[in-house]
Amino acid sequence: MRFAPAAALLTFFAAAALAQAPATPAPAAVPEPSLPYTVKPSDKLIRLSRDLLVTPGAWGEVAKFNQMKDPNFIKPGQRLNIPLRLLKYQPAQARVVSVAGDVRLGGAVATVGMTVPEGARLATGANSSAVVELGDGTQVKLLPQTLADVVSNRDYTMRDASASGSTTWFSGLIRLTQGALDTLAARIERRATPLQIETPTSLVGVRGTQFRVAYEDPATRNARTEVVEGQVRADNPAQQSGADLPGGTGALINPAEREVRVVKLLPAPDLSALPAELNKPQALLPMPVLAGASAFRVQVASDDRFDRIVRDLKVTTASVDLGQLDNASWYTRVRGIDAQGIEGFDSVKLVAIKEPVRWRLTSSTLSLRDGQNTLAWTALLDNGRPLPTPRFSLELASDSAFANVLQRLDAAAPSVLLGALKPGIYYLRLRPLLPDGKTLDAAEYRMDLSANWGETVFDNSFPLVPLAAR
Repeated sequence: MRFAPAAALLTFFAAAALAQAPATPAPAAVPEPSLPYTVKPSDKLIRLSRDLLVTPGAWGEVAKFNQMKDPNFIKPGQRLNIPLRLLKYQPAQARVVSVAGDVRLGGAVATVGMTVPEGARLATGANSSAVVELGDGTQVKLLPQTLADVVSNRDYTMRDASASGSTTWFSGLIRLTQGALDTLAARIERRATPLQIETPTSLVGVRGTQFRVAYEDPATRNARTEVVEGQVRADNPAQQSGADLPGGTGALINPAEREVRVVKLLPAPDLSALPAELNKPQALLPMPVLAGASAFRVQVASDDRFDRIVRDLKVTTASVDLGQLDNASWYTRVRGIDAQGIEGFDSVKLVAIKEPVRWRLTSSTLSLRDGQNTLAWTALLDNGRPLPTPRFSLELASDSAFANVLQRLDAAAPSVLLGALKPGIYYLRLRPLLPDGKTLDAAEYRMDLSANWGETVFDNSFPLVPLAAR
């Protein structure tokens, strides 16, 4: 079978860049990505090169790549490896499948269903997130304040040697320039190259796994990778080094350090002791106890898949304020961060953010009998309904800051015996106690006992005046 002369070689820059991406500690020794083809009896050189190659003139490079003794002769059953940069391809379908908040695609507002072409840039703003599905079914989640480019998302079609049909091989590359990505790589057999996530200082290649890649601190130029399941390859191109990361491990890529140290991920924290409801205005969510954690990552989403992440916070304090969230039930994901900055396994809890239950006194009385003062009151919720409990805690103080507390009492009914009190000014703090052990916000009052209290005055119909009214 003879090869007919053809046009000059077309150079496809994007494919060549992908082919040259390092995948081992010694990039020069890495074979160029290629796909196999087995020659069929009916194959002719001119047809084969026309159907498969970017230009028929590329056949000379294919022959050289396969070290063919006679580039003008092929025989049935012969196996050829064809470099990706020489193969024809079709752009694979990529689309936006989830948007929350301020998300841009190529500078325009992104909406669900939009097509994401090769070369497109995606950007998420503060408290915003997006999910892009690549042509192979891989889902890439962009966390808040992330910039990422879809460098390649393509299908290579190879004629099937055993039939008249063809097979499709996928290749994809995402470039992360800022922020963090959570990736669930599709488990497909025909990958022309591993799915790759590239940062300015690292390259991560996977074939079917769940992992995270982050490039959040351009000052240090460190990139981190955490593998939830499966296995990835993390390379440091600047040092021509790298490491395999099995599931349950992570690594920090420092362009100034050759060693890529693989560490175990911190276990998922126990969130069972965290409250399921938080009342505004602050809505403080306490952080769990986790050995080895120097901080926590807290992510809040409206869905249990965390496709619509509205908060992505690194927490170094004992609690985090979620009071700016809308009143709703939110899926809250928490994971520990070790001293190196590697983030561990997730735990998830559904947390309801609510307005505080507000209440008010509708009346109060103070009576003096046999030298003993009895305070009674009636209280309602702001909506006019009765409180679900008559129990209260009470503090009586001589100052408005409650630094000098005279009495602390629990009242099983809306009244309490205060005992003997001299004329003067008192301050009182009341807090309803609910049957489930929770408490409502306390209210503070001023209570004035006149100079003739106990001499000519023994009753006061409105002794409690809200401090805010003074």
